[in-house]
Amino acid sequence: MMVDKAIHPLVASLFLVIWFGGSLPYAYAQLSPTFYDETCPNVNNIIRGVLVQALYTDPRIGASLTRLHFHDCFVNGCDGSILLDNTDTIESEKEAAPNNNTVRGFDVVDDMKAAVENACPGIVSCADILAIAAEESVCLAGGPSWTVPLGRRDSLIANRSGANSALPSPFASLDVLKSKFADVGLNTSSDLVALSGAHTFGRAQCSSFNLRLYNFSGSGNPDPTLNTTYLAELQQLCPQSGNESVVTYLDSTTPDTFDGNYFSNLQTNEGLLRSDQELFSTTGADTIDIVNNFSSNQTAFFESFVVSMIRMGNISPLTGTDGEIRLNCRRVNDKSTGSNALLASSTCRIPFVKAMDKQAVNTENIICIQEKMKLSKLMVVALFYAFLVGGPLAYGQLTPTFYDETCPSVISIIRGVIAETLIFDPRIGASLIRLHFHDCFVHGCDGSILLDKTATIDTEKEAFANNNSARGFDVVDIMKERLEGVCPGTVSCADILAIAAEESVVLAGGPWWPIPLGRRDSLTANRTAANAFIPGPRDTLERLRSRFTVVGLNNNTDLVALSGAHTFGRAQCRTFIDRLYNFNNTGLPDPTLDTTSLATLQQLCPQGGNGTVLADLDPTTPDCFDNNYFSNLQANKGLLQSDQELFSTPGADDIIELVNIFSTDETAFFESFVESMIRMGNLSPLTGTEGEIRLNCRVVNANLAGKDSALVSSV
Repeated sequence: MMVDKAIHPLVASLFLVIWFGGSLPYAYAQLSPTFYDETCPNVNNIIRGVLVQALYTDPRIGASLTRLHFHDCFVNGCDGSILLDNTDTIESEKEAAPNNNTVRGFDVVDDMKAAVENACPGIVSCADILAIAAEESVCLAGGPSWTVPLGRRDSLIANRSGANSALPSPFASLDVLKSKFADVGLNTSSDLVALSGAHTFGRAQCSSFNLRLYNFSGSGNPDPTLNTTYLAELQQLCPQSGNESVVTYLDSTTPDTFDGNYFSNLQTNEGLLRSDQELFSTTGADTIDIVNNFSSNQTAFFESFVVSMIRMGNISPLTGTDGEIRLNCRRVNDKSTGSNALLASSTCRIPFVKAMDKQAVNTENIICIQEKMKLSKLMVVALFYAFLVGGPLAYGQLTPTFYDETCPSVISIIRGVIAETLIFDPRIGASLIRLHFHDCFVHGCDGSILLDKTATIDTEKEAFANNNSARGFDVVDIMKERLEGVCPGTVSCADILAIAAEESVVLAGGPWWPIPLGRRDSLTANRTAANAFIPGPRDTLERLRSRFTVVGLNNNTDLVALSGAHTFGRAQCRTFIDRLYNFNNTGLPDPTLDTTSLATLQQLCPQGGNGTVLADLDPTTPDCFDNNYFSNLQANKGLLQSDQELFSTPGADDIIELVNIFSTDETAFFESFVESMIRMGNLSPLTGTEGEIRLNCRVVNANLAGKDSALVSSV
């Protein structure tokens, strides 16, 4: 089961135990998941943003950052000492034998530190950056998420000799591994096996396993525990006396995914490093049963991994007034001048590298990682328990844990498809969330918008609000195809839209939330209802209120919060051109439209011009999920009439007040948006035995045949 951002009971329990100072043996007194809630509430978002950027050009970086955290904690505790460079008084741990020319990611840590310093100067330690980066790396690779205890401070020294003696080696026997884990206070069975499972992603150099291929333990022969087919492949990659810096996958099956395949590899004698294979091939070892359990039960692995990561992260941290908060992770602070501070840079606009075609960076294709708090951990926990006990936001049979046993990787698979698509289509997130909106407004969230036209189905894609504007159907097809390859006949298309909407918001820097799941797919579509119910870009406030009320949403908070999704994405000229030249048939522009914006838009969209030309819904941060949308409304720069109506309608005091609040308080917007998204996602879902689980989102199952069937491929 994936312990994803749709919070799992274990994660909630760990959070509450740590929060209330529970009796877990690894709960360290002064560390707390809420340590930066007041002083740097955006720290996780900033670190995640830098990591997402780095992953586009370096798929290894997540594993590399996780390894930095490991190697830091094993030497005098989790104190950021591994990050210090050589000086006259510091012998850098980077040059210790287990680290030299193998540990990497220091430049990415520098970027994280610079971004964090820009937002919260002198607040967040380098040691905590490593701890957060490790968790985010695992989560973004499809693994579990957890609440990271924070509050570590940075060391003033490094310990190269300690690194040489304390760090586990790739050549170590099981006895040596157990000894090294025991020396730092970790247990020698579950912690050892669970943390070794981090080798489910990343790479290793030939130098770290070459002896297994040719001269194991000085025998002049290969390691007898190594699978012979695998041995031949590795010998071809790493010939004797060849280039020992060549890298290969630690897990050849899913090399960049955090999953349980590492343990399956050990069972077939395909562990890359001796230290890996020893866990399974050492006769009589207590670790063998754990390997077998984790191989067959990924949920057990993920839950043990979370516990062990928290335990490891609590090894001898510096807290209180011990150590310091370094301004530059590579060196201790210069107390007199502060000259070691990194140059801080904005993290709001991060360029994508077009990795798919390896072309030059296009700085117009951007992802915005918002420098604001996404959503307080306490609120997420509260929402989760509201679902668990059937609170006011809960819908009968929907639950965030619906696929935990039947398709635990569902969220990570959908997230992966979105991340791939964002590289060449920065609009896709906004397009996917719009599909979810337009689906839910027509007879509930049932995937009906995805159905193609047939002799018996009048497709909603051709309704006025969708025709030649709704998009992203091909991306939903890819999501469905990959899910069918992993969890056949399990995940509905309606749930794919709900998950895709949440993940699109998160990847654009907005809030995350536990997504109630368990919807089933409709057997019909309703173009007439789509024409009647979906809000239009020319709607007055009165009309908008009516449309929200009809579907069961409230006509103030839900209306304003959900309209805030127009903080990212694009709109075609034809959706707002009346405002530029002939508003309400007056022959004049909309008088509420800012004159400078009017001139800019008239240049983009001339009368008689191409109505499909696109304009940014939010010209300030067009691909970022933030609260600038509301500031635009205050400045009369809302692009669509339906947007500006929220602020410019005389007498709409309840709506105007919300716009003003959300403009100045992004946290309030994010929290209201989450509540409204959950409420909208609960509109009349099909559950139980109603509807079906479509195998192809475009076609009801009864009509599947030949060319209409989705081609299922391995992921």
